[in-house]
Amino acid sequence: MSDLLGKLTDMSRLRELLDQQDSGAARLIVQEEMAAALKGRVKGQDHVIDNVSRLVRLQWGKKERKRPIANILLLGPTGTGKTELCKAMAEYLFGDDKNMLLFDCSEFSGTEGKTRLIGTPTGYVGADSGGQLTRPVLNNPKRLVVFDEIEKAWKGIFDLFLQMMGDGRLTEQGSGRQADFTQSIIACTSNAEHDAIGKIQEEVDDPQEQMDAVKKHLRDSKVFRPEILGRFDRVYVFKPLEGIVIAEIAVLKMMKTAKAYGVELEYVAPELVFEAMAKSEKLKDFGVRELERVVDEMLADGLLAAQQAGAERVRLKVEDDGVLAIEAVDPEGE
Repeated sequence: MSDLLGKLTDMSRLRELLDQQDSGAARLIVQEEMAAALKGRVKGQDHVIDNVSRLVRLQWGKKERKRPIANILLLGPTGTGKTELCKAMAEYLFGDDKNMLLFDCSEFSGTEGKTRLIGTPTGYVGADSGGQLTRPVLNNPKRLVVFDEIEKAWKGIFDLFLQMMGDGRLTEQGSGRQADFTQSIIACTSNAEHDAIGKIQEEVDDPQEQMDAVKKHLRDSKVFRPEILGRFDRVYVFKPLEGIVIAEIAVLKMMKTAKAYGVELEYVAPELVFEAMAKSEKLKDFGVRELERVVDEMLADGLLAAQQAGAERVRLKVEDDGVLAIEAVDPEGE
């Protein structure tokens, strides 16, 4: 358990490196450090993290770009870490996960979606406000832009994707200004056809052959147009979560919940981890989202009580009668 908790220090060390850098200097991406940071937050998807870290390092190092740093498609069952990976990448690459723009494509199922993204034309109400996509990028082009459940977007919006992912630019209606995406990463997520894609993942080992097979399946099943699939530099298939991976995620969620109450978690009894896993019977269907709810339900009362008692660090234990015990750590008694 202590080894698992120790992994959580990766991100803080990398934040120090970010703070030490000259803001005017070109950022050097160290593949191993990036992979370590991402693995500290996303469990069970090392095959994706190792590859995307290499891709970003190579593309980031180019002195000239006419496209985004990378266009990636993240596939797999819900709750397996696709969005969390994007948040971790935004924090590592751009200093804060607030530099991630997240769009739920189920909200862009009609023609009005295009206007929301690139703004209202000149002469219409709201033209000065700009688009929900273009205006933030105009203000800060160093972004990780995520389109969640991209298959649910209105088909006409994909024309915008072709321009953004291909030319690295979009013109904002109303202002006429061009948003530059050549310093951004575009990530699209989807759980469409995940059962069929999961079988391809099991049957095809070679990464390039696997990506080609997945693209062909998505094309043949008419989930995406061929020209959209051609814009993606990589297609990554996330694996379902199981076993020790779920246990690691449970501990991370406990750490996150404790932090939300202003308390540092020093130790977690293994029995509590197994209890959280057992209560997450819907994990297979809802992924880590269900696990997060279970953890909050288990710990919230005790952590709030610890906070109100002035505790800064705690241990989570289980009494002989099976009841949760939250024990404050005495700083002077260490």
